[in-house]
Amino acid sequence: MADYSQSPLELLLANQQKGYVGIHVEQGVPVLDRDLNLLQDLISATVRAVISRYVGNGAAAGANGFAVQALPTGQNGQDFLIAAGDAGGPGSALVGGVEVVIPAAVTYRSQPGLPALTAPTAAQPDPRTDTVYLDVSLAEVDGTVDAELNNSRDVGVQTSVRLKPVWVVRVSEGDAVPAPPSGHSFYPLASLLRPRGVATLEAAMIGDLRQRRLTVSDMERRMSLMERTLLLPAFTAPAPGQPQFVPKSGVIGQPITLNGSNFAVAPVTVRFGDLPAKIVGGASSTQVVARVPGGLTPGGVSAAVRITVSNLGGAVISDDTFTADPAPAFAEPTTQFSPGNGTPGTQVTLNGFNFNAAGTQVRFAAVAATVVGVPTATRMVVQVPAGLVPAGSTNADVKITVTNPAGSIVSDDPFRAELNIPAPTFATTPPQFFPKSGVAGQQPIILNGNNFNFAPVTVKFETFTAVIIGTPSATQISVRVPAGMTPPGTTKDLKLSVTTAGGTATSTDIFTING
Repeated sequence: MADYSQSPLELLLANQQKGYVGIHVEQGVPVLDRDLNLLQDLISATVRAVISRYVGNGAAAGANGFAVQALPTGQNGQDFLIAAGDAGGPGSALVGGVEVVIPAAVTYRSQPGLPALTAPTAAQPDPRTDTVYLDVSLAEVDGTVDAELNNSRDVGVQTSVRLKPVWVVRVSEGDAVPAPPSGHSFYPLASLLRPRGVATLEAAMIGDLRQRRLTVSDMERRMSLMERTLLLPAFTAPAPGQPQFVPKSGVIGQPITLNGSNFAVAPVTVRFGDLPAKIVGGASSTQVVARVPGGLTPGGVSAAVRITVSNLGGAVISDDTFTADPAPAFAEPTTQFSPGNGTPGTQVTLNGFNFNAAGTQVRFAAVAATVVGVPTATRMVVQVPAGLVPAGSTNADVKITVTNPAGSIVSDDPFRAELNIPAPTFATTPPQFFPKSGVAGQQPIILNGNNFNFAPVTVKFETFTAVIIGTPSATQISVRVPAGMTPPGTTKDLKLSVTTAGGTATSTDIFTING
């Protein structure tokens, strides 16, 4: 601790009580440390007081310093996180005219010397309201902490100390922020609603109490508050024949018409409960149409929520409640299922909402599909059924239908059902083709085998494509010998291959081409 003729804090408080705001040092008199310290302290205290009165306490606009957050599950016992900046960098706050900085996130329990947090007892309210607050003060730094203050390069003794802002986050259990002692400033950060018998701190228990718009630009916002209040959206007053929105219930994706005023003051957003909704078309001053968002009924049962409309002037919440029905719904087109094609037995993952309701069924076109495993609210796995491809075709585009007791939904995206096409094979009993030799243009050469009739069909003599005569059957193909395979007067031995939609087969027999 530094050596003073009188405690600077006590001297400052005594002079403030007398209304002093400055000091002038007289000529030709001893210079006292208490006079010099008081001069600096009066100026600093006046600046801090002015900032506190006319700007306030809080964080700068867009900053997130000293946010109280829940720790991940498994770590969220009697503890919480004190966050730094939004991007992981330092965060800051202005408290009592002093700016303090948190360089990196810390937990409450990592702060030394603080009492452990407790859950409410049977004698306390349920839930108990705790208040998290920031305790800011100025600490003296002397030569034991900063060696440069020992003036080793000249006089060799400590001649002054430095003042540094310090902070600690405290919790007032079951009470509001207490009165700070002299030299300290307290600022509420969050409220904690602690249910009795719960020894963890979860996100739903935390309420943010910080002012987060503490900048000069925010002064302009406050000055224009009355103007913006005139732009505040409002729902129609609930009355018979004047609904705040219609219909009062619906399924995911259904358009709902909201009635009120100032609905055209941009930017307009609509939320059903906590979920954002898509606005249909352009909003008018008295109406806006929004689609019911997915995710309102994760448990597969109906849910009642209120609707919020926000614009430049603020936000308004409906008095009436909207009932979301748990009918199934697909996700946005192009993301409704994966893969987009497959043969019977292929597992296809469906994406959407309300897939976990009891009695949910799935059809590909009119054919029932088997559900694999246990569906979740947003995901279901099914097997492609057989019988989707008409006779004579190798594939067919079909829609997928999901049905539960609350309704049905048909996919926007088509699923391409495919046959399990067998690969072609040459005959195992000779001859695989006949004749076994010939000249260019000779026909017919008859190929024997199986599964030759799945288009498209191609026959090659080594790398030369042959012309197919007529339509291949399942067991035979008739072709013409291609030209250009060997010079006149020479011969060449080669193999034949057949390619269909099911694959490629190559002969073991040899064909001799005569030039």
